Amino acid sequence: MIGGADHGASPFNRVTQARRQPGSAFKPFIYSAALERGFTPASIILDAPVVFDSGEAGDWRPENNEGRFYGPTRLREALVRSRNLVSIRVMRSLGVAYTLDYVQRFGFPPKHLPRDLTAALGTAQLSPLEVATGYAVFANGGYRVEPYLIDRVENARGEVVMRAEA
Repeated sequence: MIGGADHGASPFNRVTQARRQPGSAFKPFIYSAALERGFTPASIILDAPVVFDSGEAGDWRPENNEGRFYGPTRLREALVRSRNLVSIRVMRSLGVAYTLDYVQRFGFPPKHLPRDLTAALGTAQLSPLEVATGYAVFANGGYRVEPYLIDRVENARGEVVMRAEA
C-alpha cells in the first residue's frame, strides 16, 4: 500500500496520505445527489456557457474539456460524456450545501471538500483510499463500509502463503 518503489527510502503512504483532485471521477457522487433529489437519468439540463462573478479573482467561465457546448443534454449522457457545464448546473440546482452534505455519506471528509461549485468538477482534495471507499458505496448497494487491509493470505491448511510487507 505504500505506492512507492522503496518504503525504506520513503515511508509516505500514497494510498492514505496523498491528496489529489479526483476531477471527473467525482461527478458520479454529484449525480447521485441529483437522483436523490428527484432528477432522473432522462432529466434534461442545458449544456451552455455560463459566467460566474468571482469577485477579485475575476469571472469564472467553466468549459467542457472539448471546448464545445452541446445544448439540452440528458443527465445520463452528461455523466457518460463528463459534461462540466451540466455538472455545475446540477450542483447549482441542488445547492452547494445540500450537495456537499450528501457526498459526505460516501465518506468524504468535509474539510477536504471545496464549499463552492468547483466541487462539481472534482476539485476536492481526496486520497485514493477515500475515492475507492466512496465508489464502494455504489458497489455495496448504497451501504458504506469501512475499508480493511489484507495483511496475509492463508491456504486451506491455514498456512500463510503471502504476507504484506511492513
